[in-house]
Amino acid sequence: MGPTALTYNLHSGQVSIAILLLAALASRAPAQAPTTTPLIPSAGLASVNLSGLPYGTSAPPLIYGVDTGIGETDNVSLVPTDKVSQTMSITDLDFAVNEQSRLLIAQAKGDFSFLDYLQGAYGSQLTGRFDGIGGFALVPGRLIWVVQDDFGQAALDPYAPVTPGNLQNVDYFSTGPNLTLRLGGLSFVNLYLRYARSQFSGSSFDSNRGSAALALGREISAGAAISLNADSEKVLFSDTAANTNFVRNSLYGKYQLQVARTGLEVDLGATVIDDSPSTLTMPGLTPGSAATTVFTPAHSNTGPLARIQLSRQISPAAKIILSAGRQLTDASASFSSQQSGAAGIIGASNAIQSTSSYTSTFGSAGWQYVRNRTTLELTGRWEKDVYPSEAVYDLTQSSAQFSIRRQMTRTFSAQLLGRYAKFDYPRAIPAPLATTDYGDSLVAFALAWRHGRALEVRLRIEHDVQQAITGGYGYHDNRAFLTVGYRPSSAPPPEELQAPN
Repeated sequence: MGPTALTYNLHSGQVSIAILLLAALASRAPAQAPTTTPLIPSAGLASVNLSGLPYGTSAPPLIYGVDTGIGETDNVSLVPTDKVSQTMSITDLDFAVNEQSRLLIAQAKGDFSFLDYLQGAYGSQLTGRFDGIGGFALVPGRLIWVVQDDFGQAALDPYAPVTPGNLQNVDYFSTGPNLTLRLGGLSFVNLYLRYARSQFSGSSFDSNRGSAALALGREISAGAAISLNADSEKVLFSDTAANTNFVRNSLYGKYQLQVARTGLEVDLGATVIDDSPSTLTMPGLTPGSAATTVFTPAHSNTGPLARIQLSRQISPAAKIILSAGRQLTDASASFSSQQSGAAGIIGASNAIQSTSSYTSTFGSAGWQYVRNRTTLELTGRWEKDVYPSEAVYDLTQSSAQFSIRRQMTRTFSAQLLGRYAKFDYPRAIPAPLATTDYGDSLVAFALAWRHGRALEVRLRIEHDVQQAITGGYGYHDNRAFLTVGYRPSSAPPPEELQAPN
């Protein structure tokens, strides 16, 4: 977790899931071959963000580290003028779990920091993100019970800098069974059922969700399969005065190919979203007459579902991954499937201003190059979100990230990373002096020294800039952190490349 991570308060649910995953891992023998039943539906239902831990990876069962130190910023409030410096103490904890055996699959990634602002600019803060999924085989190879949780933060005001006062906690929890049946030697049926709960600490967007996915497929060759998929999800909001319940149904065909160096997944179909019908009881028009119940019909919105993802190991050292698509989605599903890019930074998600479904059109690309002592990563993404009935929330965004890591000697390593993101709300009407079109960039350099098998001393320097393109103001912020940590393994292997968010 970098020092730029954002603020939230932990809920017992997220802590318990992390502890359960770690406890389950600690009690297991060395990893065996994973079961063939996938934990995550290939589409339709929200998937977990496991940057660096894709399903089926051979990463170590547990990587973790803890460190503590001190830091300094010259603009703690992220303002354009009258900057205030601040000294901070920091304690970090990060871990990655990857347990796969005949009865248990547990994959999780957590990255947390505790910040104490010594001059009192803000209160003490616990910052970070957790994404985890665990599955227990009730019937090995056939029936798995799955628990998933994604927890992090989102901005409250999309037009203001992301400071501790401009954040809310977001949690997406789901659980349910996965059933896989074989029909003969080549045909199969997959069924997924889920209950999910979305929670927002600073908005009235909480919801309960029930969903199901059914796939009828056939293996057409070694490593290749086709299937017909149907997904359905019903969303019921806690506050129906501010939100409209809806049902989302999808029907699509899928083609999957996984061979030695190439992975390909293509979805093509359509999605229909129906708002729940509402009722209104009106008093009688004349004294003594009966009340009248008026039914308002559901509103339907139909859109294409088209997704493609291609990964290719182009050489022993280089890998690329490309993805593109168009789909109807909503804020909770988007948050749950958020991925980090090359710099490994997720931070706060975009401000969630509406629970309405929107059409997301996107494209992304990534490249990773790994040699004995050097790792290079590049990722980029473009996305356009269109709200059919609430154009004021439309957003176009693009981003790019890079990371360069080098093991200079047996004890010294260095990393240079950066990101740039541009956001444009073309139809927004923000408050005066706020910007609806701006860019944010970060460049960071880290130098680490290891002593023995566990002790690590790390220096990290960051420069963060936000530049307003139309209206509003920007800011500059410089931060430096020096920490001493305990990391009992050698430097973890480079993260597997994923489609950047």
